[in-house]
Amino acid sequence: MVVMQQVWPRFVPEVDHLELYEQAARPHSPDRPWVMLCMITSVDGSVSVQGRSGPLGGPTDWAVLSALRGCADAIVVGAGTARSEDYGPPSLAAEVRERRLERGQEAVPLLAVVSARGELDPAARLFAGPERVRLYLADAAPASRRESLARVADVRTAGDRTAEAAAITADLAAEGRSLILLEGGPRLNAPSPPPT
Repeated sequence: MVVMQQVWPRFVPEVDHLELYEQAARPHSPDRPWVMLCMITSVDGSVSVQGRSGPLGGPTDWAVLSALRGCADAIVVGAGTARSEDYGPPSLAAEVRERRLERGQEAVPLLAVVSARGELDPAARLFAGPERVRLYLADAAPASRRESLARVADVRTAGDRTAEAAAITADLAAEGRSLILLEGGPRLNAPSPPPT
């Protein structure tokens, strides 16, 4: 078990990190979800070791990621990260699933993958869980990929040439998903340029 301390705004020698995230003050807007970003880097700014971010983390990092997932209504991840990290269905401890149900959430958050072209293997571990993965594609994604992925995922269009963040968050908000966890990768986490 990972023990965490709170140092600000007041010192607490041991905190329940899940409870801390559950109770965080977040302004509510019915048409605009709150988006949390979780990302890890090395001291020199690298976001991966041999193409994967997993080796950068330790027990505390995994505890924080687990707590964030325990609060989120949806986990959003880019297709490149889903492939390189060999994403599977979200997995939460029984106690966390129970706490989510008590709060009126689904037992596990929706997993949503963003891909402009749909370059994902329908046989990947990503699609092996009991809950269907949401897949946001650009309209320009080849029809054959869209069709094969629709057999294993809930495929939606979220833009013309790229999958647009605004369309994705609007779609999730329309379903009442008010807390989104963005897990990367770096391209997905990069801020969009302002409209011209």
